[in-house]
Amino acid sequence: MEKSIKRILAAVAASLLSFCAFAQEDAFCTWTNVTFDKSIDKWSVGLLTEYRHKIHEGESKTDQYFVRPRVYYSALPWLRLGYQMDLATTSAGFTMRFLPEVTLSKKVGDFSFAFRQRAQTTWQTEKGTNSTVLRSRIKVDYRIPDTPLSVHFAFEPYWADFKQDSFAWLQKIRWYAGFDIKIIEGLTLRPEYICQAYHNHKGLYPRRTYDDHVFYMTFAIKL
Repeated sequence: MEKSIKRILAAVAASLLSFCAFAQEDAFCTWTNVTFDKSIDKWSVGLLTEYRHKIHEGESKTDQYFVRPRVYYSALPWLRLGYQMDLATTSAGFTMRFLPEVTLSKKVGDFSFAFRQRAQTTWQTEKGTNSTVLRSRIKVDYRIPDTPLSVHFAFEPYWADFKQDSFAWLQKIRWYAGFDIKIIEGLTLRPEYICQAYHNHKGLYPRRTYDDHVFYMTFAIKL
């Protein structure tokens, strides 16, 4: 069973690289974040701070920076509820994002499967505009036995995008591939590659005629 799943994951990884083959017109990004989390019984509270940099058409610039306080509650072994809020500085000015979420998970041997549903509401304070998009992520983790490593793949469409003056079924899709490595007790590094593929370029999202290729590095600290 596990050999079959490994073959499937290898095929997914190969398809991902083929699907997200680097194109000259695409943007290349680095996202770096540090997370702090503290568990208290069934609760977990934490803080994420993230910096995003972009290189596109020869221009290198800060894309955004945000701080994200968050809280989670493990209602059942397979059900986790969460709420997060972003305070962000972006190219559109100061932005606030509100992210309630529900995560369903199942562990099978060394594999873990999770489905996370988020509703992300973005408020651009300077423009006085807001929008809400649904984000549905499916993630597969494989813990490599007798090592501090685990690998993961994920797929996350941003769909049902409600704006003040328009609506779209699909905004973009994120593809994730990465691994976790436990450095010491309480510190985990998580390098990832993310392909952020935009849709409907000539319709609702004319501002994005290119996709993003992201190197994402997380420093996860457990308090």
